[in-house]
Amino acid sequence: RRCRSNYLVFVKYIPEETMIRNIISDRLLVRRASPAFILVATTTCLASAVASTTTASSINTLISTGLRNLGNTCYLNAQLQTAFHVPKVRDVLMAPTEILEDNAPQKKKSIGLRVMRLLFQEMQASAESGFGDPVAPLQLCQSLGIPVMEQQDSQEFWKLLLPALECPQLMDLYQGAYEDYITAVDGSGRERRREEPFLDLSLEVACGSLLESMKDMFGTPELLSEKEGNGWRPEKGQPKVDALKGSLLRVAGLPSLLQCHLKRFQYDWQTDVMSKVNIKFTFPKELDLNCVCTDVKPEEEASCLYDLQAVVVHAGEYGSGHYYAYVRPNIRSDDWYRFNDHEVTKVSFQDVAKDSYGGQAVEKGATERKRGLLTRVLGRMNSGSFGYGGRTSSAYMLQYVRRRDIP
Repeated sequence: RRCRSNYLVFVKYIPEETMIRNIISDRLLVRRASPAFILVATTTCLASAVASTTTASSINTLISTGLRNLGNTCYLNAQLQTAFHVPKVRDVLMAPTEILEDNAPQKKKSIGLRVMRLLFQEMQASAESGFGDPVAPLQLCQSLGIPVMEQQDSQEFWKLLLPALECPQLMDLYQGAYEDYITAVDGSGRERRREEPFLDLSLEVACGSLLESMKDMFGTPELLSEKEGNGWRPEKGQPKVDALKGSLLRVAGLPSLLQCHLKRFQYDWQTDVMSKVNIKFTFPKELDLNCVCTDVKPEEEASCLYDLQAVVVHAGEYGSGHYYAYVRPNIRSDDWYRFNDHEVTKVSFQDVAKDSYGGQAVEKGATERKRGLLTRVLGRMNSGSFGYGGRTSSAYMLQYVRRRDIP
């Protein structure tokens, strides 16, 4: 039945014992009754969204109204915001059924893809309506069996969710590939090469910057020395030989959406403890991978240029903490927003960098040198020296969009 000028309410009977939480918002209302009912309110425009969202989402710059935290779902909300604000991702997820199911084996579309599509439709309707109401991803969590009170690693979760959606078009946007190789140094030509697909690149933060970390990963190979006991055995039964082991990134293996996972958590073998590495690690708004990729041809140089679109931040220590995202909804502008669950705040890129680089923003110049030691120490203890998330906040995931693929 109709309840307010632009809302429809669908009523469905649910056994009372299945009602485990009471969530109230403009778009989701769950109440205990006898017998129990669930009332789901959604905007009327969703009925026609299937046919019209593909074109509209590409043309308009949408700014999400936020996502409700259902308990400990901040890790999910942050990743969803990075995906929702990429027009091509919205186009794929909200494409008409006959496009997504274009061959017989995929006729039974995954439940995950269906509920993700519904969630994105609701997020788009909320963004376009002007009501400013956060959306609750409850149906997504219930359908996929996601425990809403359990904190998860944002990067690991996203790598598991993408394949579970069973949408090849979506995977193609995120998936790239690099080449692992081992080559004997004795000139015999013996080598082994293998293509490694990836949904993100896991990078060491000790290098201090994104480019240096990528150069380290795809640059100078490691020497496997037979004298040191770690030589390479080309074939079973053959003696070990000295060899070079490394990885190569080629232009053909670059994805449209490049996600970089910053390895902020490490294991200490001496203390047997996992801890967070919150040292400073910088990254650019414009990423040029011509100096990282191998054998780049002149006509391929434009394919190596990326623009920063989103940053997922982790604030806290290992095993706890909070995730939120900084997103640039329009990649051609410099307007940034912080999506902290239901809170949406416009910020500058300086705010993003201060909160994401890790470490502490140290004041430089003559003013700093003139200050006394005690004053400087007390000043750096002030939370103003850090970004929004405080002294433990730092970027955990970076998302870049290849410039040539921006419509």
